Amino acid sequence: MSGLRTLPQALARAAQTQAGITFVAGGSETYRSYADLRHASLGVATALREAGFAAGDLAALVIGDAEQFLTALFGVSLAGMVPASLNPPPTTGDLTQYFEVTASVLRAAGARAVISSASLADGFRRVRAFCPELAAVFEPERLRAQPVELGDSLALDDIAFVQFTSGSTSAPKGIALTHRNLSANIDAVNGPAGLDTDGVDVAVSWLPLHHDMGLVGMTLGALYAGRPAILLTPQDFVKRPADWLRAISRHRATVSFAPNFAYDLCVRRVKDRDVQGLDLSSWRVAGCGSEPIRARTLASFAERFASIGFAATSFLPSYGLAEHVVAATFAPRGRAPRVERLAADELASGRLARPSGDSVDVATIEVVSCGRAFPGHEIRVVDERGRPVPERVVGEINLAGASVMLGYYKDEALSARAIRDGWLWTGDLGYLAEGELFVCGRAKDIIIINGRKYHPQDLEWAVDGLQGVRRGRVVAFGAASPRGSDSVVLMAEPNGTVASSALIDSIRRRIGDLFGLHVDEVVLVPSGTILRTASGKLQRAATKARYQRGELLMVAS
Repeated sequence: MSGLRTLPQALARAAQTQAGITFVAGGSETYRSYADLRHASLGVATALREAGFAAGDLAALVIGDAEQFLTALFGVSLAGMVPASLNPPPTTGDLTQYFEVTASVLRAAGARAVISSASLADGFRRVRAFCPELAAVFEPERLRAQPVELGDSLALDDIAFVQFTSGSTSAPKGIALTHRNLSANIDAVNGPAGLDTDGVDVAVSWLPLHHDMGLVGMTLGALYAGRPAILLTPQDFVKRPADWLRAISRHRATVSFAPNFAYDLCVRRVKDRDVQGLDLSSWRVAGCGSEPIRARTLASFAERFASIGFAATSFLPSYGLAEHVVAATFAPRGRAPRVERLAADELASGRLARPSGDSVDVATIEVVSCGRAFPGHEIRVVDERGRPVPERVVGEINLAGASVMLGYYKDEALSARAIRDGWLWTGDLGYLAEGELFVCGRAKDIIIINGRKYHPQDLEWAVDGLQGVRRGRVVAFGAASPRGSDSVVLMAEPNGTVASSALIDSIRRRIGDLFGLHVDEVVLVPSGTILRTASGKLQRAATKARYQRGELLMVAS
């Protein structure tokens, strides 16, 4: 643990190397060495000090541009302040609700400054009327001064930054991470059980920097290791998924992480002509996490791109969450993903993860191993009363170690519920088998029918592959029922290839055949209705709330 360092210390060390970050946007590339980034960030820090801000003041960052975001993040930290990342709005349409929600976050956090892109700055200036502690709103390009070395007064146990969650399961919460948390997790990711970097790795990422995998896993991880990184924009990836593969091939990248949906998007949308001349043989760590991992997706990606050098053994399934900085477990390196086929009936009735073997008469669910906890960290699975359960019994995942967050920013009650006796209660369900973790879903999303428990992810995955359903656009949830148990609602976006009535029947049959479960209502909704976070996670709770409020336009029901 002697190698632990604060963010400014890590930046200073990286500035002594020859490495840096290449920012790719709209077909153009801009290279900035870590020394360049530190120099520009010192200008931001000096400007903040000259504006009267003090150590410990919180500055909220709402910036889409990657270079501006990182310069502001480093600058705020160099000034001894606390940077906090907030999600930019998903669209540039009516931003009334966005500013209402963000104003409440700023007010609760006691934010002293906002650094935001020019398109949003005026909106934040209007918000100041509702945020008494908010002293100033800055645009990144105007927050500059002649750089002055300010000295590093930060300690490892000071807050490194606050990340506001994307709200996939609830309202945004501010996750406070110390410099010790940050450095310990990055050291574990970069250590022998993780990437085992020796300075020759090259990282490529398109993930947004207001998300933990994009900011910590790909960008700060590269900074702390002194390795080069290439950052694409999320928008370019969504428009042209092949850009991700081209960047890996061109820069001979060795490390790139992404959620499951990104690999699936490449399988579906990247054409043969898009990969002509590409070589993915350098890609030795293809991380997958942040959302449920599907065995079928990984297998399809490996098969699709084997001809241009991708190897299935490069996959690194992982489990993590922002409350644990980013990663908590990695699967063993150099091994094809370990997949278990479980008996769906036993998983629903007894929460027992029993492999189905080769039986063709048993409905099954495939689950991918996310591997083991990092050295110096612990993992356990517990029942509702907090008692550890045996292997292959599903319960709530608990984590312990130096990566566990300080707490939720300025929310002691919520922090006390999340961290008990040193254990982080993740809210995620899973089981252990031969010491490896298999993740099943979220505890609060469980659907209970006649005493049997169903994971919505299982129902969604079963329907996702049906003809007529848009891939990745299925949500299942339980709704309150007068009979006391949940009624089952399954919502999907059709792709227009199957008539609505036939598709509804097909969905009901699939769920009935696999789980012996009756779906009370199948709802078909227009494209774009089912919400996702910036990192690709289904916003199940938000979609359910809109359904219950009657706000959804339905194609058929």
